[in-house]
Amino acid sequence: MGKNSSDSASTERRKFERIDIAFSKQVLVFDGKGKKVGTLRQLGRGGFMMQPEKLYPRDSKVHVFVIHEQEEDIQVRINAKVRYSDPRTTGFEFVNLDAESAVEVGIIIGKYYEAQQTRL
Repeated sequence: MGKNSSDSASTERRKFERIDIAFSKQVLVFDGKGKKVGTLRQLGRGGFMMQPEKLYPRDSKVHVFVIHEQEEDIQVRINAKVRYSDPRTTGFEFVNLDAESAVEVGIIIGKYYEAQQTRL
């Protein structure tokens, strides 16, 4: 395999890894106690981005969240830490994502990946 085929594969993988989710879909993010903390805007195999209700500082704290995809009624409990934060969006990296949660994240990614392809 030449360098170009490898670059192409990683570009394709990156496109699939981060799926944009329209605000109108209202995929909500809750804290571990069930309080709404934001709206999911992007989801990938390694983490997610949301529009938060409050500012999350970029520190080493591990947060517990539940991502709730209402149409499929999928609720994924995850641990994540802040990787990026500004007043409008916060990006999180999953921490110790278990196999069951990874499958559920994959189902949500697949659903919105298909929707994204039909818009193109």
